[in-house]
Amino acid sequence: MPNTGFSRWFYHFHQQAKALSERRLVVLVGENKWAHSLLQTIPSFGHSRQDTDEKSWLIYGDNALIKANVSSRRFRDRLGTESDFVVFTQSPLTVDAFAALSGTLVSGGILFLLINDMTLVKQSYFFKRFFSLIQGYSEHVILEQVALFFPPLKPISQVSDERVINSISTFRSQALTYGCITQEQVNAVEAIIKVVKGKSKRPLVLTADRGRGKSSALAIACAQLLAVAKNDNKLHIIITAAELNSVQIFFSQLAASLPQGYQEEYKFTVLNGFVEFVAVDKLLKLQPKASLVLVDEAAAIPVYLLEQLLFHHSRLVFASTIHGYEGAGRGFTLKFQQTLAASFPQWRSLHINEPIRWRSGDPLEQLVFDACLLNAELPPLYNQFQYINLNKKSANFAFIHFTTAELVADESLLRQVFSVLVTAHYQTKPSDVQLLLDNKQVQLVCLMSADEGPQQVIAVALLMNEGKYNGQGITESELNAVIAAKSRLRNNFIPQSLLTQCGVEHAFDYHYLRVMRIAVHPKVQHQGLGSLFLKDIAIFAKSQGADFLASSFGATQPLLSFWLTADFKLGRIGFSKDKASGEQSALVIKSLSENAERVLATINTEFYRCFDYLLVDEYKNLTPNLVALIQQYCPQSSLMLLSSLDNANVKAFTHGYRQYSSCVFSLHLWLKQQLFSQRINDDMRSVLISRIMQKHSISEVCRTYGFTGKKALEQYLKSAVSAQTQD
Repeated sequence: MPNTGFSRWFYHFHQQAKALSERRLVVLVGENKWAHSLLQTIPSFGHSRQDTDEKSWLIYGDNALIKANVSSRRFRDRLGTESDFVVFTQSPLTVDAFAALSGTLVSGGILFLLINDMTLVKQSYFFKRFFSLIQGYSEHVILEQVALFFPPLKPISQVSDERVINSISTFRSQALTYGCITQEQVNAVEAIIKVVKGKSKRPLVLTADRGRGKSSALAIACAQLLAVAKNDNKLHIIITAAELNSVQIFFSQLAASLPQGYQEEYKFTVLNGFVEFVAVDKLLKLQPKASLVLVDEAAAIPVYLLEQLLFHHSRLVFASTIHGYEGAGRGFTLKFQQTLAASFPQWRSLHINEPIRWRSGDPLEQLVFDACLLNAELPPLYNQFQYINLNKKSANFAFIHFTTAELVADESLLRQVFSVLVTAHYQTKPSDVQLLLDNKQVQLVCLMSADEGPQQVIAVALLMNEGKYNGQGITESELNAVIAAKSRLRNNFIPQSLLTQCGVEHAFDYHYLRVMRIAVHPKVQHQGLGSLFLKDIAIFAKSQGADFLASSFGATQPLLSFWLTADFKLGRIGFSKDKASGEQSALVIKSLSENAERVLATINTEFYRCFDYLLVDEYKNLTPNLVALIQQYCPQSSLMLLSSLDNANVKAFTHGYRQYSSCVFSLHLWLKQQLFSQRINDDMRSVLISRIMQKHSISEVCRTYGFTGKKALEQYLKSAVSAQTQD
């Protein structure tokens, strides 16, 4: 059928989507030239919205004919913006971008997905499942070039069941108080206003899925506050976000809600106050006084930065989408809200359920949720699993390796697996579904209930085969390119790190099984199940001929302790902070053979040989608790014994006979021995480590630990060392 046929069909298809207040997907299977010719028949194709009457297109991919206007690496910049059409031309598809950009579509929006070769789809478990899901929706359409057929469109009265009609009626209902669209949005506005008018240090966390009007709620609340502000108490409101584009909707809504205001770039001013955008880094550096600080798309900001904002400002609202494709992912709900609960017990939480930008039950939202398992709910555990008897572990649990075919054949199992990963691991993201189903180097193992009744997922681990395995390896040219820092190899993180960062020349001669993710069902955490699961994983790795079991993660004291307690050894600590967690990464390794043990001993010894030197520079900002833990697992062969002169220096310092600088090296050796043998008082070790081992300045240590000055600090050091040297 000619392109005019597509134009007529698409016009009615698009009008129907708008009439039903929903978004839809059109998959174009064929050549780029053919797909381009179809898209060109849409009058607004390729435009960026310049005024309210024009349609806005987002184009993502690497197609020569259909030019992208969204950076492949910066698609998250578009979070918080709106579009009428989204086109994906990329092959293979970046699932994280697909999930994120689909949320920018407004009611009536259409998402186009271009597929050049269905053979690739048929070879992918992820895409076979994805296309199977598409076929379950009458609203979504697959058009193939080889047999172009436009499915007939039923009248709206035939495709709208009672639920849809009711949701459309709600969607089109008259505005409520403050000009809000839903009662939930009204509640959100009032909760934001209360943060300013109520008691301080009671942060509000406003969460929702995409399209629920949370950014608009922030703007409406600001408009209400500014409208009643007094001349003698002018308001200074700051809004921040990971990207400037994220606040476009906010400022548009603010201008609509308060037309008497004046907007200049990203600052909105009225007679008795103003709202301005301030980037997160600038906000933390300048620490300006503010009546209210709003954080939009908070989950796109690293958790450690959110925590700093908490302690710098007394009136804060954090608004964010809660699904896992924004930067720090579930860290916002898992880590950050733990900090809130510990430090600000009176914090408030509000969730908006009802959509505003499209109808409830929107078919595109449901498809994305199903395809990316963003709606995978954590199943409740049966009562017998609430409290685990570890002595009877073998009777209660089964260690099972699931193949991809088994996962795809059991949707319930797949959802259970992913729900545990998402709920218990803060960096899980939609692309992990594709990784799990399509990456041949990845294996899934689970700890399952083994008692009578339906099997339940108790713990999950994703394992990546790396290095030399099953006859696989890298070529000499690839190895030389890695050594010369000209390329990086995908799915070979451990051997590549050992080669390029630790100088292990033959790192690629070994088979590694890397624990990418390990998660225990939240209801049975902190009962030792993770350690038991890790032992099973080590047995599994050895049965597969692996030389090493390894992992890498953001190093915190509790997490690193978990791995070191399980007989893993440190290979390295990264020099830079992870963008999501704000922590320096740790690489830990466990040997599974005698030959591997000798290699690991060399790696571990070399790490500790350099550690002291790096503590005053690259590792200067490691927490004292983390330093203490690392020193506790130092190989005894790497410890320097104290000489009689060292012992004399330590004693002389405690009695005030010798200056600190004259004794500091002996104190350093003494402190290492104390940490290794765990003989040091926990209350004292932070100050001792900061000053003696990390060489923090006197002023810095005094400021951190509350000493009045150099004299008070030195007296404390003498007392602390003296207390530990008493017989």
